[in-house]
Amino acid sequence: MRYDKLDHQNSGTFFAKSALKRYLPLAILTVLGVTLYWLYTGVPEGIRGGSRASRRSENLSSTGVQQDVTNLMESVKKQFSDCITPIVNQWKGRAKEMNIEWVSKAAICDKLPIFEDLKVIPFNNQHETKWAVLPKCKEENILVTLGVGHDTTAEERLNRTIPNTKFYGADPIIEPNRQMYSAFGKFFPFAIGKQPGFTKFRVLPNQNQKTRKYIYQDVTTIPFLYFLHDILKLQKIDFAWIDIEGGEFEFLDQIHHEVKFCQFNLEVHSRFAPAGAQVFHDFIFKVLEQQKYVFLQSINTGTGVHRMFFLNVEDRECLAKYFNNY
Repeated sequence: MRYDKLDHQNSGTFFAKSALKRYLPLAILTVLGVTLYWLYTGVPEGIRGGSRASRRSENLSSTGVQQDVTNLMESVKKQFSDCITPIVNQWKGRAKEMNIEWVSKAAICDKLPIFEDLKVIPFNNQHETKWAVLPKCKEENILVTLGVGHDTTAEERLNRTIPNTKFYGADPIIEPNRQMYSAFGKFFPFAIGKQPGFTKFRVLPNQNQKTRKYIYQDVTTIPFLYFLHDILKLQKIDFAWIDIEGGEFEFLDQIHHEVKFCQFNLEVHSRFAPAGAQVFHDFIFKVLEQQKYVFLQSINTGTGVHRMFFLNVEDRECLAKYFNNY
């Protein structure tokens, strides 16, 4: 039997080529997977050089609420309750009347002088106004838009005002909402409800932008909590802007306990979802019972349709972020 001497140079080249051929596809898939993950979730803070933002978040969560802020919020809650509770109690068991008469009676409490100390400011869209209290610290902010509605003017203005904000928007009408929202945030092409599947939603099709004529259409629906907690991986949301043409009634009850909103704008559409009148009735009575939120800026947009702004006056992390002096 003949044994040939092993050519180390040729064998090394052979094994190198074999390894390259074998593992190159795996390496490419790994890099591609990581890249797609980062595109979806955002580049990790440490890689972006954003570790300071993380430290700020940790510091904020352990920061106490200053005593003057605590005193202010106790006064806000008391004065608001003294004003709004007798008004709302007139509607107990009268959900339909409550929705129809809401702004004409409840808006009187918007004029409480103490509300001026909250520094609520407007961000105008083309057809409506969103409201916000700006943060006092430099921690990163999260804004979630449920119902883009072919208009991102207010989001763009807030982005210019506090640029360290991440935006997430959902709307079942893909264009032009995707193009508009993706300019500064991440867009998700589905409706938000309570159960997954197909739901008949009142939507504004792309071809009806000029006429603003809404139609009812079956759209893909993702559960409210699944979207926030599992897709976005969010536990606290600084700003939530909710305008989904009656779909809000599917998850209003979940706002009480299962999400942390520091503040949110809500448009109520009982006109287009008559059963929602009872949902709104129960939601408001629960809000007053818990004293977690105060609400103001009630504005009519039609019979049985109105907008409101809710501010969290109880959560310590929210209070420290928006009212402490740094």
